[in-house]
Amino acid sequence: MFTANFASDKIIALEDAAKKIAEFKQAGKKVGLCHGGFDLLHPGHIRHFESAARMCDYLFVSVTSDRFVTSRKGIGRPIFSEKLRAYSIACLQFVDFVVISDFETAVEVIGLLKPSFYIKGPDFASKTTPGIFAEREAIAAAGGEVRYTADQKLSTTDIISSIRKADHEKVLAVVDRDGTLIENVDYLGKEAAWKSQVKLKKAVVDFISYIQAKFDSVKVVVSNQQGVARSYFTAKTVEEVNAHVDSLLNERGIAIDSWQFCPYADSNYAAASGIFFNPDYVREESGRKPATSMVLAAMQQLGFNINQFDKIMVIGDSEDDELLAKNLGAVFVDANLSYEGMKALL
Repeated sequence: MFTANFASDKIIALEDAAKKIAEFKQAGKKVGLCHGGFDLLHPGHIRHFESAARMCDYLFVSVTSDRFVTSRKGIGRPIFSEKLRAYSIACLQFVDFVVISDFETAVEVIGLLKPSFYIKGPDFASKTTPGIFAEREAIAAAGGEVRYTADQKLSTTDIISSIRKADHEKVLAVVDRDGTLIENVDYLGKEAAWKSQVKLKKAVVDFISYIQAKFDSVKVVVSNQQGVARSYFTAKTVEEVNAHVDSLLNERGIAIDSWQFCPYADSNYAAASGIFFNPDYVREESGRKPATSMVLAAMQQLGFNINQFDKIMVIGDSEDDELLAKNLGAVFVDANLSYEGMKALL
């Protein structure tokens, strides 16, 4: 992270900002608030602030502190420290004041500052995530309203990824789901309250975030889901679990390129087990790990050839995962290692 101690009179404490906003509103002025990490200030940010400034008499911008940018975007972010990000924004003529927010979300900032308008980009107008609902409720409780600009979105994450693609080797990361990406729960999805059982494994998530930041990476999650063949839950349930885990990873700034699962049981195992299996999900060759079928299906879905990658790694916690790595000619990364231990294998 780049750090420095540049100063500006426009960068003020939250308490001082709250007093100023109250005074401006008392004088009949409209105050707008934009909030975000604003790492690597780019034309999309600048245009957003410019448009927001036209909606109000005074524009305040709150910048998320370093620790919460890292928790959301992962290791290696932010690129610039909170002080540098605040300074860069303060240098813009249409921004009146900047504050640094050491809160996880904008909800607390909205409640403290009570602006007239909370101003977001157009891509947020149709979002229905819990975070957006909480922000809308917070500004309503503060007596204000949400307003949206009409500017084209540019993504800092996409810009960073584009820069790195020119300079870094192409890596395929194959990640086991249960016991690796999330804490192991036998037949997750069998219980109605399965969402409460989903817990990300921090070391693995941090490692995937590091891979995403360092390499031009493709990330595929694979899992054997014999619970479908056993009629414990349906394939749709597996898709819902995957979608939920994907949303948790998105909150950390991690984008999985393909989710693959095998709902089938091998016919020989099914016949010898004495367990009832749904015949629709019993096959002579199921394609379960350690077979490479799910990885190859992901490559076909994404339009890649596995030979295009400079490095392939399988992150897992079982013998099947280790054998999958062997079958792919990949490096096996034991999910039980520490974050530093996993990094040492690259």
